[in-house]
Amino acid sequence: MTAYQDGLELFMEYPALVVGQPSPLVAHFTDARDPDGFQVVKQGRVTATLRYADGTEERFVAEKLLRDGIFKPEVKPTKPGAATLTLRLEGAQVSGTVEAGPVTVHPSLAAAVAATPPEAAAGGSSVPFLKEQQWKTQYATAPAEVRVLQGGVRANGELKPVAGQSVELSAPVAGRVLVGGQVPHLGQRVKQGDVLVRLAPTSAAGTTDLATVEMEAARARAELGLAEREVTRAEEMFAAKAIPEKQLDTARVAREVAAARVAATERQLSLFRGTQSGVGGAGSAAFELRSPLEGVVSFADVTPGAVVQAGTRLVSVINPSKLWLEARVYEVDAPKVEHSPGAAFTVAGLVREFTVDEKTGRRVAVGTVVDAATRTVPVLFEFPNPDGALKPGMFAKVTLYTGESSPALAIPDAAVVDDNGRPTVFVMDGGESFFKRVIRPGIRSGGWVQVLDGVKEGERVVSRGAYELKLSTATGAIPEHGHQH
Repeated sequence: MTAYQDGLELFMEYPALVVGQPSPLVAHFTDARDPDGFQVVKQGRVTATLRYADGTEERFVAEKLLRDGIFKPEVKPTKPGAATLTLRLEGAQVSGTVEAGPVTVHPSLAAAVAATPPEAAAGGSSVPFLKEQQWKTQYATAPAEVRVLQGGVRANGELKPVAGQSVELSAPVAGRVLVGGQVPHLGQRVKQGDVLVRLAPTSAAGTTDLATVEMEAARARAELGLAEREVTRAEEMFAAKAIPEKQLDTARVAREVAAARVAATERQLSLFRGTQSGVGGAGSAAFELRSPLEGVVSFADVTPGAVVQAGTRLVSVINPSKLWLEARVYEVDAPKVEHSPGAAFTVAGLVREFTVDEKTGRRVAVGTVVDAATRTVPVLFEFPNPDGALKPGMFAKVTLYTGESSPALAIPDAAVVDDNGRPTVFVMDGGESFFKRVIRPGIRSGGWVQVLDGVKEGERVVSRGAYELKLSTATGAIPEHGHQH
Protein backbone atom coordinates (compact mmCIF):
# COMPACT_ATOMS: atom_id res chain seq x y z
CA MET A 1 0.00 0.00 0.00
CA THR A 2 1.01 3.63 -0.61
CA ALA A 3 -0.40 6.60 1.27
CA TYR A 4 0.35 10.33 1.58
CA GLN A 5 -0.40 12.31 4.73
CA ASP A 6 1.21 14.99 6.93
CA GLY A 7 3.97 15.62 4.35
CA LEU A 8 4.94 11.93 4.39
CA GLU A 9 4.86 9.20 1.78
CA LEU A 10 4.40 5.70 3.21
CA PHE A 11 4.98 2.68 1.02
CA MET A 12 4.51 -0.52 2.98
CA GLU A 13 4.63 -4.24 2.35
CA TYR A 14 3.36 -6.68 4.99
CA PRO A 15 1.85 -10.16 5.30
CA ALA A 16 -1.75 -10.82 6.32
CA LEU A 17 -2.48 -10.09 9.95
CA VAL A 18 -3.21 -13.25 11.96
CA VAL A 19 -3.97 -13.59 15.66
CA GLY A 20 -0.84 -14.61 17.55
CA GLN A 21 1.37 -14.49 14.48
CA PRO A 22 4.14 -11.85 14.07
CA SER A 23 3.59 -9.71 10.98
CA PRO A 24 6.56 -7.45 10.18
CA LEU A 25 5.55 -4.18 8.52
CA VAL A 26 8.24 -3.14 6.04
CA ALA A 27 7.46 0.59 6.12
CA HIS A 28 9.31 2.89 3.70
CA PHE A 29 9.02 6.50 4.89
CA THR A 30 9.82 9.42 2.58
CA ASP A 31 9.80 13.12 3.47
CA ALA A 32 7.44 14.39 0.76
CA ARG A 33 7.08 18.02 1.85
CA ASP A 34 9.21 19.51 -0.94
CA PRO A 35 7.57 19.15 -4.38
CA ASP A 36 10.96 19.74 -6.02
CA GLY A 37 12.42 16.59 -4.50
CA PHE A 38 11.43 14.04 -1.86
CA GLN A 39 14.01 13.06 0.78
CA VAL A 40 14.66 9.78 2.54
CA VAL A 41 13.84 9.75 6.27
CA LYS A 42 17.06 9.11 8.19
CA GLN A 43 15.96 9.22 11.84
CA GLY A 44 13.02 8.70 14.13
CA ARG A 45 10.82 6.02 15.66
CA VAL A 46 7.58 4.49 14.37
CA THR A 47 4.54 3.38 16.31
CA ALA A 48 2.05 1.10 14.54
CA THR A 49 -1.44 1.18 16.07
CA LEU A 50 -4.24 -1.32 15.49
CA ARG A 51 -7.58 0.25 16.43
CA TYR A 52 -10.44 -2.26 16.60
CA ALA A 53 -14.11 -1.57 15.97
CA ASP A 54 -14.83 -1.73 19.70
CA GLY A 55 -12.39 1.11 20.36
CA THR A 56 -9.56 -0.95 21.82
CA GLU A 57 -6.03 -0.41 20.56
CA GLU A 58 -2.76 -2.33 20.29
CA ARG A 59 0.56 -0.57 19.73
CA PHE A 60 3.81 -1.89 18.30
CA VAL A 61 6.98 0.21 18.20
CA ALA A 62 10.11 0.26 16.05
CA GLU A 63 12.57 2.33 18.07
CA LYS A 64 15.00 2.82 15.19
CA LEU A 65 15.46 2.48 11.46
CA LEU A 66 16.29 -0.87 9.90
CA ARG A 67 18.25 1.29 7.48
CA ASP A 68 17.74 4.73 5.89
CA GLY A 69 14.07 5.17 5.06
CA ILE A 70 12.92 1.74 6.32
CA PHE A 71 11.30 0.89 9.65
CA LYS A 72 10.15 -2.61 10.56
CA PRO A 73 7.67 -2.65 13.44
CA GLU A 74 6.40 -6.15 14.18
CA VAL A 75 2.63 -6.42 14.66
CA LYS A 76 1.32 -9.38 16.67
CA PRO A 77 -2.47 -9.03 17.04
CA THR A 78 -4.24 -10.61 20.04
CA LYS A 79 -7.81 -10.79 18.71
CA PRO A 80 -9.51 -11.11 15.31
CA GLY A 81 -11.78 -8.63 13.59
CA ALA A 82 -11.88 -5.47 11.55
CA ALA A 83 -9.46 -2.72 12.51
CA THR A 84 -7.69 0.33 11.19
CA LEU A 85 -3.91 0.52 10.94
CA THR A 86 -2.10 3.78 11.70
CA LEU A 87 1.62 4.53 11.63
CA ARG A 88 3.03 7.45 13.59
CA LEU A 89 6.55 8.69 12.75
CA GLU A 90 8.33 10.87 15.31
CA GLY A 91 11.73 12.38 14.61
CA ALA A 92 13.77 15.57 14.38
CA GLN A 93 13.73 15.51 10.56
CA VAL A 94 9.96 15.12 10.13
CA SER A 95 6.99 13.88 12.13
CA GLY A 96 3.54 12.84 11.05
CA THR A 97 0.77 10.28 11.10
CA VAL A 98 -0.30 8.16 8.14
CA GLU A 99 -3.55 6.21 8.04
CA ALA A 100 -2.71 2.90 6.34
CA GLY A 101 -6.43 2.11 6.09
CA PRO A 102 -8.79 -0.67 7.17
CA VAL A 103 -7.33 -4.13 7.76
CA THR A 104 -8.66 -7.50 8.86
CA VAL A 105 -7.07 -9.56 11.61
CA HIS A 106 -7.72 -13.19 10.72
CA PRO A 107 -8.29 -15.83 13.41
CA SER A 108 -5.95 -18.34 11.71
CA LEU A 109 -3.53 -18.79 8.83
CA ALA A 110 -6.11 -20.93 7.01
CA ALA A 111 -8.67 -18.14 7.27
CA ALA A 112 -6.13 -15.67 5.93
CA VAL A 113 -5.34 -17.87 2.95
CA ALA A 114 -9.02 -18.41 2.22
CA ALA A 115 -9.67 -14.66 2.31
CA THR A 116 -6.90 -13.85 -0.15
CA PRO A 117 -8.50 -12.38 -3.31
CA PRO A 118 -7.48 -13.75 -6.70
CA GLU A 119 -4.68 -11.82 -8.37
CA ALA A 120 -6.06 -9.29 -10.81
CA ALA A 121 -4.94 -9.45 -14.40
CA ALA A 122 -2.28 -6.89 -15.16
CA GLY A 123 -3.55 -3.95 -17.14
CA GLY A 124 -0.21 -3.40 -18.79
CA SER A 125 3.48 -3.68 -18.26
CA SER A 126 4.57 -1.70 -15.21
CA VAL A 127 8.02 -0.19 -14.70
CA PRO A 128 9.76 -0.94 -11.38
CA PHE A 129 11.57 1.88 -9.62
CA LEU A 130 12.58 0.90 -6.11
CA LYS A 131 12.55 3.28 -3.15
CA GLU A 132 16.29 2.89 -2.76
CA GLN A 133 16.66 4.21 -6.32
CA GLN A 134 14.16 7.01 -5.82
CA TRP A 135 16.03 8.23 -2.75
CA LYS A 136 19.27 8.53 -4.73
CA THR A 137 17.79 10.82 -7.41
CA GLN A 138 15.78 14.02 -7.53
CA TYR A 139 12.39 12.38 -7.29
CA ALA A 140 8.86 13.51 -6.47
CA THR A 141 5.29 12.71 -7.39
CA ALA A 142 2.20 14.88 -7.68
CA PRO A 143 -1.51 14.08 -8.08
CA ALA A 144 -3.48 14.95 -11.18
CA GLU A 145 -5.97 17.53 -9.95
CA VAL A 146 -8.36 20.16 -11.21
CA ARG A 147 -6.76 23.60 -11.32
CA VAL A 148 -7.72 26.94 -12.82
CA LEU A 149 -5.37 27.41 -15.76
CA GLN A 150 -4.81 30.42 -17.94
CA GLY A 151 -4.81 29.81 -21.66
CA GLY A 152 -1.34 30.17 -23.11
CA VAL A 153 0.74 30.16 -26.26
CA ARG A 154 4.25 28.68 -26.34
CA ALA A 155 7.09 30.70 -27.85
CA ASN A 156 10.84 31.15 -27.76
CA GLY A 157 12.25 34.33 -26.30
CA GLU A 158 15.36 36.25 -25.30
CA LEU A 159 16.20 38.53 -22.38
CA LYS A 160 17.37 42.00 -23.41
CA PRO A 161 18.34 45.27 -21.70
CA VAL A 162 15.59 47.84 -21.30
CA ALA A 163 15.77 50.54 -23.97
CA GLY A 164 17.96 53.39 -22.74
CA GLN A 165 19.48 51.28 -19.97
CA SER A 166 22.46 50.05 -21.99
CA VAL A 167 25.16 52.36 -23.36
CA GLU A 168 28.46 52.08 -25.17
CA LEU A 169 31.24 54.61 -24.60
CA SER A 170 33.56 55.09 -27.58
CA ALA A 171 36.58 57.31 -28.12
CA PRO A 172 35.27 60.66 -29.46
CA VAL A 173 38.70 61.47 -30.95
CA ALA A 174 41.97 59.67 -31.56
CA GLY A 175 43.91 59.82 -28.33
CA ARG A 176 45.94 58.16 -25.62
CA VAL A 177 44.32 56.56 -22.56
CA LEU A 178 45.74 58.41 -19.56
CA VAL A 179 47.42 56.51 -16.76
CA GLY A 180 46.12 56.97 -13.23
CA GLY A 181 42.89 56.18 -11.43
CA GLN A 182 40.83 52.99 -11.49
CA VAL A 183 40.70 51.06 -14.74
CA PRO A 184 37.11 49.89 -15.49
CA HIS A 185 36.66 46.12 -15.51
CA LEU A 186 33.96 43.61 -16.34
CA GLY A 187 31.28 43.38 -13.64
CA GLN A 188 32.28 46.64 -11.93
CA ARG A 189 29.34 48.55 -10.47
CA VAL A 190 29.33 52.23 -11.42
CA LYS A 191 27.20 55.23 -10.58
CA GLN A 192 25.86 57.84 -12.95
CA GLY A 193 28.57 60.41 -13.62
CA ASP A 194 31.53 58.21 -12.66
CA VAL A 195 34.62 58.85 -14.81
CA LEU A 196 35.47 55.59 -16.57
CA VAL A 197 38.13 56.69 -19.10
CA ARG A 198 40.28 59.82 -19.51
CA LEU A 199 41.53 60.32 -23.04
CA ALA A 200 44.17 62.83 -24.22
CA PRO A 201 43.78 63.70 -27.92
CA THR A 202 46.85 62.90 -29.98
CA SER A 203 45.95 65.17 -32.90
CA ALA A 204 47.28 68.25 -31.09
CA ALA A 205 50.29 66.99 -29.21
CA GLY A 206 50.97 63.51 -30.42
CA THR A 207 52.37 64.47 -33.83
CA THR A 208 55.08 66.91 -32.70
CA ASP A 209 57.76 67.23 -30.00
CA LEU A 210 58.04 69.20 -26.77
CA ALA A 211 60.53 71.76 -28.10
CA THR A 212 58.23 72.75 -30.94
CA VAL A 213 55.24 73.14 -28.63
CA GLU A 214 57.27 75.24 -26.18
CA MET A 215 58.53 77.41 -29.02
CA GLU A 216 54.98 78.00 -30.23
CA ALA A 217 53.95 78.97 -26.71
CA ALA A 218 56.87 81.38 -26.38
CA ARG A 219 56.09 82.91 -29.76
CA ALA A 220 52.45 83.38 -28.77
CA ARG A 221 53.46 85.14 -25.54
CA ALA A 222 55.85 87.41 -27.45
CA GLU A 223 53.15 88.27 -29.96
CA LEU A 224 50.80 89.09 -27.11
CA GLY A 225 53.36 91.45 -25.58
CA LEU A 226 53.86 93.16 -28.94
CA ALA A 227 50.08 93.48 -29.40
CA GLU A 228 49.67 95.04 -25.95
CA ARG A 229 52.39 97.61 -26.66
CA GLU A 230 50.76 98.37 -30.00
CA VAL A 231 47.45 99.01 -28.24
CA THR A 232 49.15 101.35 -25.76
CA ARG A 233 50.82 103.31 -28.60
CA ALA A 234 47.57 103.45 -30.57
CA GLU A 235 45.65 104.78 -27.58
CA GLU A 236 48.21 107.56 -27.12
CA MET A 237 48.10 108.49 -30.79
CA PHE A 238 44.31 108.41 -30.82
CA ALA A 239 44.26 110.70 -27.79
CA ALA A 240 46.51 113.09 -29.74
CA LYS A 241 44.14 112.75 -32.70
CA ALA A 242 46.99 111.41 -34.78
CA ILE A 243 45.13 108.29 -35.94
CA PRO A 244 41.47 107.43 -36.53
CA GLU A 245 39.49 105.34 -34.01
CA LYS A 246 39.30 102.46 -36.51
CA GLN A 247 43.08 101.97 -36.26
CA LEU A 248 42.79 101.76 -32.44
CA ASP A 249 40.05 99.14 -32.76
CA THR A 250 42.25 97.12 -35.09
CA ALA A 251 45.06 97.12 -32.50
CA ARG A 252 42.69 96.00 -29.77
CA VAL A 253 41.36 93.11 -31.90
CA ALA A 254 44.93 92.03 -32.63
CA ARG A 255 45.62 91.97 -28.86
CA GLU A 256 42.55 89.78 -28.22
CA VAL A 257 43.61 87.36 -30.95
CA ALA A 258 47.13 87.18 -29.50
CA ALA A 259 45.73 86.54 -26.00
CA ALA A 260 43.57 83.73 -27.36
CA ARG A 261 46.60 82.23 -29.13
CA VAL A 262 48.56 82.30 -25.84
CA ALA A 263 45.74 80.51 -24.00
CA ALA A 264 45.52 77.89 -26.74
CA THR A 265 49.26 77.22 -26.83
CA GLU A 266 49.38 76.99 -23.01
CA ARG A 267 46.61 74.38 -23.06
CA GLN A 268 48.38 72.56 -25.87
CA LEU A 269 51.64 72.56 -23.90
CA SER A 270 49.90 71.24 -20.75
CA LEU A 271 48.12 68.61 -22.80
CA PHE A 272 51.36 67.50 -24.43
CA ARG A 273 53.15 67.19 -21.10
CA GLY A 274 50.19 65.25 -19.60
CA THR A 275 50.14 62.92 -22.60
CA GLN A 276 53.88 62.28 -22.41
CA SER A 277 53.75 61.49 -18.68
CA GLY A 278 50.46 59.62 -18.87
CA VAL A 279 48.86 61.86 -16.24
CA GLY A 280 46.38 64.58 -17.05
CA GLY A 281 46.75 67.60 -14.80
CA ALA A 282 44.01 69.93 -13.74
CA GLY A 283 44.70 72.16 -16.70
CA SER A 284 44.97 69.43 -19.32
CA ALA A 285 42.31 69.18 -22.02
CA ALA A 286 41.68 65.44 -21.67
CA PHE A 287 38.29 64.00 -22.60
CA GLU A 288 36.48 62.35 -19.68
CA LEU A 289 34.12 59.52 -20.58
CA ARG A 290 31.52 59.34 -17.81
CA SER A 291 28.85 56.71 -17.20
CA PRO A 292 25.46 58.17 -18.19
CA LEU A 293 23.62 55.70 -15.95
CA GLU A 294 24.00 53.58 -12.84
CA GLY A 295 24.71 49.96 -13.56
CA VAL A 296 27.36 47.33 -14.24
CA VAL A 297 30.25 47.34 -16.71
CA SER A 298 29.40 44.68 -19.31
CA PHE A 299 32.40 45.32 -21.59
CA ALA A 300 35.78 46.96 -21.02
CA ASP A 301 38.80 47.22 -23.30
CA VAL A 302 40.87 49.92 -21.65
CA THR A 303 44.67 49.77 -21.48
CA PRO A 304 46.36 52.75 -19.77
CA GLY A 305 48.79 54.46 -22.16
CA ALA A 306 47.29 52.84 -25.27
CA VAL A 307 46.55 54.99 -28.30
CA VAL A 308 43.05 54.43 -29.70
CA GLN A 309 41.35 55.62 -32.84
CA ALA A 310 38.20 57.71 -32.91
CA GLY A 311 35.10 55.54 -32.62
CA THR A 312 36.86 52.69 -30.78
CA ARG A 313 34.50 51.01 -28.31
CA LEU A 314 36.06 51.27 -24.86
CA VAL A 315 33.39 50.56 -22.22
CA SER A 316 29.78 49.35 -22.13
CA VAL A 317 27.48 49.84 -19.15
CA ILE A 318 24.13 48.16 -18.53
CA ASN A 319 21.54 48.61 -15.83
CA PRO A 320 20.32 45.04 -15.09
CA SER A 321 17.78 45.96 -12.41
CA LYS A 322 15.07 45.69 -15.08
CA LEU A 323 15.03 43.59 -18.23
CA TRP A 324 12.91 43.03 -21.28
CA LEU A 325 11.59 39.64 -22.32
CA GLU A 326 11.19 39.53 -26.09
CA ALA A 327 9.00 36.56 -27.06
CA ARG A 328 8.78 35.59 -30.75
CA VAL A 329 5.23 34.37 -31.39
CA TYR A 330 4.37 32.53 -34.61
CA GLU A 331 1.96 34.45 -36.79
CA VAL A 332 -0.81 31.85 -36.37
CA ASP A 333 -0.82 32.54 -32.60
CA ALA A 334 -0.30 36.30 -32.81
CA PRO A 335 -4.02 37.23 -32.60
CA LYS A 336 -4.34 35.24 -29.35
CA VAL A 337 -1.72 37.33 -27.54
CA GLU A 338 -2.60 40.77 -28.90
CA HIS A 339 -3.80 41.73 -25.41
CA SER A 340 -1.76 39.21 -23.40
CA PRO A 341 -1.88 40.06 -19.66
CA GLY A 342 1.44 38.39 -18.92
CA ALA A 343 3.78 35.49 -19.46
CA ALA A 344 5.75 32.77 -17.67
CA PHE A 345 9.21 31.70 -18.75
CA THR A 346 12.16 29.51 -17.83
CA VAL A 347 15.83 29.79 -18.72
CA ALA A 348 18.56 27.17 -18.88
CA GLY A 349 20.40 26.62 -15.62
CA LEU A 350 17.61 27.88 -13.34
CA VAL A 351 14.93 25.47 -12.11
CA ARG A 352 12.37 28.07 -11.05
CA GLU A 353 9.80 29.57 -13.37
CA PHE A 354 9.53 33.36 -13.67
CA THR A 355 6.26 35.21 -14.12
CA VAL A 356 5.53 38.59 -15.68
CA ASP A 357 2.07 40.07 -15.06
CA GLU A 358 0.47 43.29 -13.92
CA LYS A 359 1.84 42.71 -10.41
CA THR A 360 5.44 41.87 -11.34
CA GLY A 361 5.94 43.83 -14.56
CA ARG A 362 4.13 45.04 -17.64
CA ARG A 363 3.55 44.38 -21.32
CA VAL A 364 5.55 46.96 -23.26
CA ALA A 365 4.52 46.36 -26.85
CA VAL A 366 3.26 43.87 -29.41
CA GLY A 367 4.87 43.95 -32.84
CA THR A 368 2.80 45.11 -35.78
CA VAL A 369 4.86 43.44 -38.52
CA VAL A 370 5.52 39.73 -39.13
CA ASP A 371 9.21 38.96 -39.60
CA ALA A 372 9.63 37.74 -43.17
CA ALA A 373 12.36 35.23 -42.27
CA THR A 374 10.97 33.64 -39.08
CA ARG A 375 7.23 34.34 -39.55
CA THR A 376 7.02 35.55 -35.97
CA VAL A 377 5.79 38.65 -34.16
CA PRO A 378 7.73 40.09 -31.19
CA VAL A 379 5.97 40.66 -27.89
CA LEU A 380 7.86 42.67 -25.24
CA PHE A 381 7.45 42.46 -21.47
CA GLU A 382 9.34 44.40 -18.82
CA PHE A 383 10.04 42.93 -15.38
CA PRO A 384 12.29 43.65 -12.37
CA ASN A 385 15.53 41.72 -11.86
CA PRO A 386 16.64 42.86 -8.38
CA ASP A 387 18.97 39.97 -7.59
CA GLY A 388 20.61 39.95 -11.01
CA ALA A 389 20.01 36.21 -11.46
CA LEU A 390 18.82 36.74 -15.03
CA LYS A 391 21.32 37.96 -17.62
CA PRO A 392 20.71 39.83 -20.87
CA GLY A 393 21.22 37.48 -23.79
CA MET A 394 19.69 34.44 -22.08
CA PHE A 395 17.28 32.41 -24.19
CA ALA A 396 13.90 31.62 -22.64
CA LYS A 397 11.05 29.18 -23.13
CA VAL A 398 7.95 31.33 -22.83
CA THR A 399 4.24 30.76 -22.28
CA LEU A 400 2.25 33.87 -23.12
CA TYR A 401 -1.14 34.08 -21.41
CA THR A 402 -4.13 34.67 -23.65
CA GLY A 403 -6.30 36.11 -20.88
CA GLU A 404 -8.71 33.16 -20.88
CA SER A 405 -8.90 30.87 -17.84
CA SER A 406 -10.85 27.72 -17.03
CA PRO A 407 -10.76 24.78 -14.60
CA ALA A 408 -8.94 21.77 -16.03
CA LEU A 409 -7.35 18.51 -14.94
CA ALA A 410 -3.65 19.32 -14.73
CA ILE A 411 -0.27 17.86 -13.79
CA PRO A 412 3.12 19.55 -13.34
CA ASP A 413 4.76 20.47 -16.64
CA ALA A 414 7.95 18.72 -15.47
CA ALA A 415 6.10 15.39 -15.40
CA VAL A 416 5.83 15.30 -19.19
CA VAL A 417 8.72 13.77 -21.12
CA ASP A 418 9.18 13.27 -24.83
CA ASP A 419 9.13 9.61 -25.87
CA ASN A 420 9.84 9.40 -29.62
CA GLY A 421 7.80 12.51 -30.25
CA ARG A 422 4.92 11.51 -27.95
CA PRO A 423 4.20 13.37 -24.69
CA THR A 424 4.48 10.73 -21.96
CA VAL A 425 4.12 10.54 -18.19
CA PHE A 426 4.82 7.86 -15.58
CA VAL A 427 1.73 7.11 -13.49
CA MET A 428 2.23 5.48 -10.10
CA ASP A 429 0.81 1.97 -9.87
CA GLY A 430 2.31 1.37 -6.43
CA GLY A 431 5.04 2.93 -4.38
CA GLU A 432 7.67 1.18 -6.50
CA SER A 433 5.98 0.54 -9.85
CA PHE A 434 4.75 2.85 -12.58
CA PHE A 435 2.88 2.72 -15.87
CA LYS A 436 4.10 4.68 -18.87
CA ARG A 437 1.19 6.59 -20.38
CA VAL A 438 0.95 8.68 -23.51
CA ILE A 439 -1.13 11.78 -22.81
CA ARG A 440 -2.87 14.45 -24.84
CA PRO A 441 -1.78 17.79 -23.38
CA GLY A 442 -3.81 20.97 -23.54
CA ILE A 443 -3.01 24.48 -22.39
CA ARG A 444 0.06 25.19 -20.27
CA SER A 445 0.05 27.74 -17.48
CA GLY A 446 2.28 28.55 -14.54
CA GLY A 447 4.23 25.31 -14.59
CA TRP A 448 1.14 23.12 -15.10
CA VAL A 449 -0.20 21.43 -18.20
CA GLN A 450 -3.78 20.40 -18.91
CA VAL A 451 -4.33 16.67 -19.51
CA LEU A 452 -7.09 16.00 -22.01
CA ASP A 453 -6.52 12.25 -22.08
CA GLY A 454 -4.21 9.67 -20.50
CA VAL A 455 -4.43 10.44 -16.76
CA LYS A 456 -7.38 10.41 -14.39
CA GLU A 457 -8.02 12.76 -11.49
CA GLY A 458 -6.29 11.59 -8.32
CA GLU A 459 -3.67 9.47 -10.06
CA ARG A 460 -0.11 10.38 -9.11
CA VAL A 461 2.55 11.06 -11.72
CA VAL A 462 6.31 11.35 -11.39
CA SER A 463 6.84 15.12 -11.33
CA ARG A 464 10.60 15.05 -10.64
CA GLY A 465 12.86 12.35 -12.03
CA ALA A 466 10.61 11.35 -14.95
CA TYR A 467 13.45 11.78 -17.43
CA GLU A 468 15.79 9.58 -15.36
CA LEU A 469 13.03 6.97 -15.12
CA LYS A 470 12.60 7.07 -18.89
CA LEU A 471 16.34 6.56 -19.42
CA SER A 472 16.33 3.63 -17.01
CA THR A 473 13.54 1.92 -18.92
CA ALA A 474 15.40 2.44 -22.19
CA THR A 475 18.69 1.01 -20.92
CA GLY A 476 17.19 -1.77 -18.82
CA ALA A 477 19.10 -0.48 -15.80
CA ILE A 478 16.18 -0.95 -13.40
CA PRO A 479 16.40 -4.27 -11.53
CA GLU A 480 13.52 -6.66 -11.08
CA HIS A 481 10.99 -5.67 -8.46
CA GLY A 482 11.54 -7.09 -5.02
CA HIS A 483 13.17 -6.59 -1.64
CA GLN A 484 15.41 -8.53 0.67
CA HIS A 485 14.78 -6.88 4.02
